[in-house]
Amino acid sequence: MKVDECNHLIGISLEPDIAVDCAKRSICSYIPAVKYMFGKESVLIYREEILTAKSAEAVITTAIPEFRGARVELLDEGWDFRVFEVDGTWLFRFPKREASVAKLNTEYKLLSGLGEWVSLPIPNYEYFCESPENSGQPFAGYRKLPGIGGDISKMVDRQGIARQLGVFLTRLHTYPVDKAREAGVQEERDLVVHLRDRSREQLRKLDGLNMNTGLLRRYLENDAPVSFEGAASLVHNDLWAEHILVDSPSNGVSGIIDWGDTVIGDPAIDFACLYAWYGESLLENVLVHYSGKLDAEVISRSRYLAACLAIHNITLGRDMDRIQWVEAGYAALQFVLAT
Repeated sequence: MKVDECNHLIGISLEPDIAVDCAKRSICSYIPAVKYMFGKESVLIYREEILTAKSAEAVITTAIPEFRGARVELLDEGWDFRVFEVDGTWLFRFPKREASVAKLNTEYKLLSGLGEWVSLPIPNYEYFCESPENSGQPFAGYRKLPGIGGDISKMVDRQGIARQLGVFLTRLHTYPVDKAREAGVQEERDLVVHLRDRSREQLRKLDGLNMNTGLLRRYLENDAPVSFEGAASLVHNDLWAEHILVDSPSNGVSGIIDWGDTVIGDPAIDFACLYAWYGESLLENVLVHYSGKLDAEVISRSRYLAACLAIHNITLGRDMDRIQWVEAGYAALQFVLAT
């Protein structure tokens, strides 16, 4: 591949060392979609790429010149996105694959209206950059919210966050679903069946679990709750502690981040993540401050979904070498099986 044949989608030529790396890897370090040149044809191919701080800086500063000279650092990486911090103030999210592009588009559209509705700070995207020729490869940036993930915060006011999260989830779960659909949020009606089936398969492939897998299998098989039949709500759907920011001065919640998995479905999926954080005691305290409609099986369904989410977290954590995800999954299963 010639250097001038591998171009970043917003129109800049790759530096020679990066272009050589592109040719070796058959990927582009700049952005998840690359134009591969075959004769006179240009084919858009999606790859899970290695986006570095250097290449992210080139993308950001070309699209947004005001950031030239800013310090760009890789902050975090999940299944769908790589997140880069710019000058300690801005966060830019880059999709890693085609499905992630759709998630970012939906997140951008949804949060623009949701921020004024909910009771806690959420990302407010001030930059949403799409490459030319309708390639559908956006990246987006917002001002960094204060606080650190609840999973690493050493001081958490559990009573205070229970009150905050109860009010927050009441607002979130009563957001007009028609507006969520207009933003592109998809509906997932039967999360119990979907997550149960996925968990069975994942558990079958997990070796060396440091726990009673027989007890866990029996729980998944014999204790599956009745599927939710109430009115579907907008749910975060990934409300793990790492996405709940805790501010050190107050030890309370300072923001809710990472909205890429949002769906319209069973509110219990959000309660399940809280169950996974500090067990049933936290969930019960949250529900004291929750004024939305609840069915009689919400706690048992939240517990079951917490087990399913924990198995998924362990699986992803092993696949991506994210020890904190594995540890969070184990901790959640201890809460579930101790009840």
